[in-house]
Amino acid sequence: MMSVSDVQVFDPVLLNTFLIRKKRCRVYFHRGTLIWESEGASYTRHRLPLSDVMAVHYVHSPDQTHCCPAADQDGNNVDDKPVSELTAAAPPRHTGFTLHYAARSAKNKWKHETVTMNHTDPRQVASWVKTIRNCLSGLQKRPKRLLLFVNPYGGKKKGLQIYEKQVKPLFVLAGIETNVIITQRQNHARDTLLNCSFDSIDGVACIGGDGTFAEVFNGLVLRTARDCGVDHNDPDAILPKPFFRVGVIPGGSTDTMAYCFNGTTDIQTAVLYIILGDSTGLDLCSVHSNATLLQYFSSVISYGYLGDVVRDSEKFRWMGPKRYEYSGFKKFMANNGYEGEVTLLADSCSPSSGPKCMENCARCQSHAENEQNKTAQSHGELKTFRGKFFMVSGANVSCACTRSPNGISPFCHLGDGCVDVLIIKHTHLLNNLKLLLRLSSKEKNVFDLPFVEVHRAREFTFRALPAPVSNPEFPSRRLIPGVSVWNCDGEVQWESNIRIRVHCQLLQVFTRRSQESSEETSCGVCSF
Repeated sequence: MMSVSDVQVFDPVLLNTFLIRKKRCRVYFHRGTLIWESEGASYTRHRLPLSDVMAVHYVHSPDQTHCCPAADQDGNNVDDKPVSELTAAAPPRHTGFTLHYAARSAKNKWKHETVTMNHTDPRQVASWVKTIRNCLSGLQKRPKRLLLFVNPYGGKKKGLQIYEKQVKPLFVLAGIETNVIITQRQNHARDTLLNCSFDSIDGVACIGGDGTFAEVFNGLVLRTARDCGVDHNDPDAILPKPFFRVGVIPGGSTDTMAYCFNGTTDIQTAVLYIILGDSTGLDLCSVHSNATLLQYFSSVISYGYLGDVVRDSEKFRWMGPKRYEYSGFKKFMANNGYEGEVTLLADSCSPSSGPKCMENCARCQSHAENEQNKTAQSHGELKTFRGKFFMVSGANVSCACTRSPNGISPFCHLGDGCVDVLIIKHTHLLNNLKLLLRLSSKEKNVFDLPFVEVHRAREFTFRALPAPVSNPEFPSRRLIPGVSVWNCDGEVQWESNIRIRVHCQLLQVFTRRSQESSEETSCGVCSF
């Protein structure tokens, strides 16, 4: 996970013998890697990259007669003294040090672990601690000061509890300063980012669901465009990238984006990724109607069934996350269909096959290298589809979550400059049931259903068409044209006729991505 520039910082070489869990171990530190080997018959060897280390702390002697105060008689911190002056400043006080690090667990989770190394010479302990701390401070990608938004109302309304018990302790441990803002209303985070000062932060994070994350990146993109003099209402504008990276800590109902980033909705994993500072590029999609920007979205925009569900669920917010199941059942039984026209600029890559977007994704890396080539991104085949649809969806990511392990489009990529357009024709209830069962399946997807079409596109437009009169024998009983709304990252957009355009890797998000060997524990550090 370390870049070349990070590796060049680690010039020192350290070698010594420490006591680790009552076993003598030879410990090496070179080129940003800690290695310790046990002595004796039961040989074990452990490797810990410094890129996985969060912090290092001294261990003090429990014997008070051998401890010294934190400062010498001149008021200087003993920890900051040169090793040669340590014993002259005060009696021995350091008996070892503890490394706090992130260890890979099963199912894409990472955990906070510790290892303590003890030594009889406090000068050796101080030398190791200072060297490791100096190397950690040289990791420029790690955030030092974060603006953190906490949504106390999202999901199960545990945002504040998540912050106090699971987020704050780890940030304090890693030495990250946080400016915490508790959101009080819809668009609070977006409005704050449009007007606040960025002088004292180097990253933005949020505790909440997909809606809270959407507020954050909408505020950042709009603020950056305004500061750079770019008209965000121009659907063809080249948007400047926000300077700050963004982290999302799960605290919502489905946490789709956190799942797509990390392969899990585990809170500690998301916090550790922010601390360690690795990031990847995320496509964002702009939604325009009548030359006016409606919103940017990161996960999915959907017309028809899912639009009806989010519109209906607004009346039942008191039910919490259960409101989506209730409204979903109602709209499923109603089986409404909507006339419309979809026109898309198709990409040559098939969305129904290929490797999934995971750690070190070759497709996303290729687009990151070529994103400056705007001409290459504008080519494609125009395709138009007309009909009566049960649902039309544009998936910017796979939209996988705990309820839908494969998501709407399993082979969709985070940063390839494309959106997967799913066109689901209106049909009978049995087919709709097959569709929903496929969406919740771990093995199957919806692509082989005869009433489903999927296309990978760089942009697309949708136009609602008037519904025909169903009963011509009674001309006075004219039907109101059937029009749905758009579910845009869980929020209602009322304009039916829209244009969607993908902005390749517009946002950098804190994550190390999903790993393919998710069932194995391969952190490189094991316990004795």
